[in-house]
Amino acid sequence: MHILLGIFLDTILPLLILLIAIILAVLLYFKLKKIYKKPISEKLQRNEVPQVKLKQNYCTEEEMRFLEALHKSLPRDCISFPLVGVSKLVEPKGNLVDYKAVMNQYVDVCVFLRRDMKPILVVDLYSPSPVAQQLKKFDEDVTRVLKQVKIPVLHKQIQSSYNIEELSIEVLQSMNADIVAYLKDKTIKENVKK
Repeated sequence: MHILLGIFLDTILPLLILLIAIILAVLLYFKLKKIYKKPISEKLQRNEVPQVKLKQNYCTEEEMRFLEALHKSLPRDCISFPLVGVSKLVEPKGNLVDYKAVMNQYVDVCVFLRRDMKPILVVDLYSPSPVAQQLKKFDEDVTRVLKQVKIPVLHKQIQSSYNIEELSIEVLQSMNADIVAYLKDKTIKENVKK
């Protein structure tokens, strides 16, 4: 009996454990094969009628008030647009890590030169309430990327009304000196022609 127990422990038990492990591996293989059987190129099933609805407002009322004031305060050679994708302002140069960090981000307002649509200023709008300020912090990656391409950022608190002259001064002070010089020269040349 002692010999039979020794044979069982030395030979049969390891073979039995190996057989159970093989059976479990085969069962697991077929289960996983069934789960992941779908081909990679298989397209998602689309509905006959797209399941979307119209967004009621592109900008909030407060943002629209600011945009209206900004348009009045900008020099004629400038134009601004709300909610501009950062991927429309910068492009990758070499390593894609920094670009991928910001490519799906948006800036509240971007000011462009009309002549070539060169971005010259980004406006970050924020609410006066402390809770809203904490919820919407200007992204550090976006700040770094815009600084690298020399697009200044004006952080502007949303207000109920705006003084156009003060806003104009704020905008011009936020722009790069070469852009302000260009706008000044352009204005002088237009005034001389008149």
